Amino acid sequence: MQTHETIQPETAIALHKTRAPTERPLDYVDLGTGTQANHDKRLIGTAAGRRILELGCGNGHAAVGLAMRGARVTAIDEDVLQVRAARELAIQQGITVEFHQTKLAELAFMAAEQIDLAVSVTSLCYVEDLNRVIRQVHRVIKVGGHLLVSLPHPAALCADPDDPTRTIHAWRGSDALDGRYIHGVEAVVSSMCRTKFIVDNLLEVHAEGQLMPSTLLVRGRKS
Repeated sequence: MQTHETIQPETAIALHKTRAPTERPLDYVDLGTGTQANHDKRLIGTAAGRRILELGCGNGHAAVGLAMRGARVTAIDEDVLQVRAARELAIQQGITVEFHQTKLAELAFMAAEQIDLAVSVTSLCYVEDLNRVIRQVHRVIKVGGHLLVSLPHPAALCADPDDPTRTIHAWRGSDALDGRYIHGVEAVVSSMCRTKFIVDNLLEVHAEGQLMPSTLLVRGRKS
């Protein structure tokens, strides 16, 4: 199975710089550049007693943090080293999380309609076919449950770091930008709607002092 690397596009450094693993919080989910604890409170809310799926767990901070808040968490990632690091973090915190190394669209091991909330923090930017992933996620989410997607905003990925008012890469197109696919509002919302999610929250988050939005947040409810 191939693994992916998290590569920072040079054109995005000024607007979309992720925190180092040691800087990521456990008391709330870091949903991307410019987001704060209040975004977790608004879009995730109470975790205790809920069944949560994290798509692309990375080093495990979101999955472990949600488990520490009382959720039953299943977390997946394609990268074996990321899954290993996430397991180590769970052991360090004395928390149980169910980890799987698998591609984000390969959820056949999960029963239908068992998840209350699925969360993807930036991981879908490494996926070209959003529709396939979101179809699989829809299958495992309960009616009334939510899918929360966080992505680097196209404005951040496509801007000139020396002059953020200039766009130096097209927002549209199927080509990846240093390993990241550019998924805009239209693509994410359309994919959710095609899969019968009702979009109930859409936020374009600006990092402090930046002219362009850095993070796109979209939440959909399964009807």
